[in-house]
Amino acid sequence: MSIAGNSPVPSAERLRGSSLDVLHFQLPVPGYPLHHTGVAQPMRCAFAALERQRLVLVWLLSAWTAVAGCVVPIRTSGGERAAQAGSASFAVYALSRGRGVPEPTRSAWQTVWTMLEDARREGKVARLQQTRIGLEGEVRLCAEFSDPGRGREMLERARKIGKGVQLLNIVEEPCSRQ
Repeated sequence: MSIAGNSPVPSAERLRGSSLDVLHFQLPVPGYPLHHTGVAQPMRCAFAALERQRLVLVWLLSAWTAVAGCVVPIRTSGGERAAQAGSASFAVYALSRGRGVPEPTRSAWQTVWTMLEDARREGKVARLQQTRIGLEGEVRLCAEFSDPGRGREMLERARKIGKGVQLLNIVEEPCSRQ
């Protein structure tokens, strides 16, 4: 009896007829020889094939994204967007210069807010959204109108209230900024 025969690890000769032959199979992969190689070689071939498929998929998705990106319309400036939308929404900003929102700005903003809140209760404003934008009391108030004519009218009233008030900005823009 040889030393290899007493080894707890089976030799290659002893495995040929054992149940471990199930692990040895042939996998036809283009470009690779078809012979009895064990588990490692077919797995490498399978992973290589999957990697090639993944690369093709990534390339196709990249090409599709580039083409789809060409179809998206070019964004216009805020003024042009508002003109296209018929002034259906605008925002009022109360800003500060590092010492909180000044009282004249806060007062004018509150007057515009009251005007828009009254219009909302009357059903003239489709949506009124207030958002805090800073640490010192800066705030954005946005009004959206279903009737563009009503939106233009309210915009003009808000501009009259805010005329000459520093740090009060009235901007024609959509309520949901993107």
